[in-house]
Amino acid sequence: MTCVKNSTIINSQMKENRDSTYQNELFDRLRRSVGLKKEEECIGCIIKPTTWWLVEKPNPKYSDLETVIQGNCQCYKRSDTGNRKKCIDTILCIIKKASETRVLTRFECADGLHGFVYPLVQGDRLYGYLGVCYAKKDVSEQLLDVFTAFTDTIVREVQKELELSKLYETIRPRAIALSTVHTVHRLIGSTLDLNELLPRIARLSLQIMRANRCSIKLVDAKRRTLLPKATVDLREKKSRLKKVRVGKWAPGKAVKFGRPIRGENYLATPLIDEDVIGVITLYDKVDNKPFTAFDQEIMATMAEQAVIAIKNAELYKDQQRLTMGSIKALAKVLDTRAPGTYVPQASFLKITLGMGQELHLEGEDLKSLEYAAILHDAGEIVVPDKVLSKPTKLTGKEYEIVKEHPIVGVEIIKHMKALKTVVPIILYHHEHYDGSGYPKGLRKDQIPLGARIMALVSAFEAMITKRPYRKAKTIDEAIGEIRRNSGTQFDPKVVDVFLKVMNRKDIRSMLEKELYRTH
Repeated sequence: MTCVKNSTIINSQMKENRDSTYQNELFDRLRRSVGLKKEEECIGCIIKPTTWWLVEKPNPKYSDLETVIQGNCQCYKRSDTGNRKKCIDTILCIIKKASETRVLTRFECADGLHGFVYPLVQGDRLYGYLGVCYAKKDVSEQLLDVFTAFTDTIVREVQKELELSKLYETIRPRAIALSTVHTVHRLIGSTLDLNELLPRIARLSLQIMRANRCSIKLVDAKRRTLLPKATVDLREKKSRLKKVRVGKWAPGKAVKFGRPIRGENYLATPLIDEDVIGVITLYDKVDNKPFTAFDQEIMATMAEQAVIAIKNAELYKDQQRLTMGSIKALAKVLDTRAPGTYVPQASFLKITLGMGQELHLEGEDLKSLEYAAILHDAGEIVVPDKVLSKPTKLTGKEYEIVKEHPIVGVEIIKHMKALKTVVPIILYHHEHYDGSGYPKGLRKDQIPLGARIMALVSAFEAMITKRPYRKAKTIDEAIGEIRRNSGTQFDPKVVDVFLKVMNRKDIRSMLEKELYRTH
């Protein structure tokens, strides 16, 4: 019974708070109403001079009326204490009568001046009163009818404005939430790289909430710590990124309790999958307003979509690890047959990726180039050992066998769905820019860009690596050979990028160390 009673009290208090808020906003809008000012001017022209006042309570006390009247009535200001009390008592009596009848009620004040009180009613609820006094002559019934109609119209318009405003405030966060879902869906489709995704989610959160800073932290379950993964800070004085213990500060509490933690200048929203995986925390709105329940609702929707995006990115990352593991395992198997032939050294891989980046490859295209660099000569597994290790020139028949290895390499990897985009690079990486290569004799832009990059890097690798049939060239000798074959064997644009990458000290140093250690 106690619980039911407490619940009833709480619900009653909440209703009172809502009613009080509505009443305050209603009178605030009435005070600012252009229609009410026009009515005061029009009616005032006929019964001037007059004093207009608003009583913002249905059951005002003496002190409430005293505050309203003394601020508006010139007669009251000139009167002595006795007459002032008589004036307030008269108006209190009239207000009581108007509250009972719910109609306009006339009165005559202590100085023999005329006035009337109009109750402001909506449905069966009385909100307050509009009063007019200090008229030197009595007001006609016809004018009072005009006043009543005029005032009713104004009050109804103000109430409609207020209701529309309330409706807008209710709909707005849901509209933003729907827009947020749509935008995050686009984000999910735009990238599966967690390092790109999280800053984008942070920037989107800032735009939606119009905040100054957004931080995304993910949970390190072993250490019970939140690790900062993305922060966007628009303030001049930036905050230092730092780890946060679970349960500490707003982000830590949001993760610990699995619910939003909101203050005036912060809003921490947990990212919840099966468990809490992280938190999005916003700080300091641009307009210095506090975070609201609507903001919390919008961010809850944002967090739901962010979790989907993050889990997709993590699954993609796991898939990439699995794919790379499979590729390396395959390359290792191939390497056992001719050690050092099939797995490019780290420097060759770095050169390949550096060239890809210079040629504006990114995302899947760059990843495909990386996979191709590891497996580009996988097809050589079908080339007999005696051919691979032959110290003299190959016969025509032997050369035909060697030319088959790109096709065989494709046959080995084509059943791996993750390597579908790698197939053209491996298949055509022995094509020449002038059309003299194999297996199809493609030329210029007919050759995929990844294959043109791989053609140059694999040729450079072959030149500076010792072979059974010749000595290794020096790095500078191989670079000179690449230059001489620009426009014939190699794409001039790719050659220019290769030279640019080879001018990097880190690349050159890494390559020299590997060659020195190997040879």
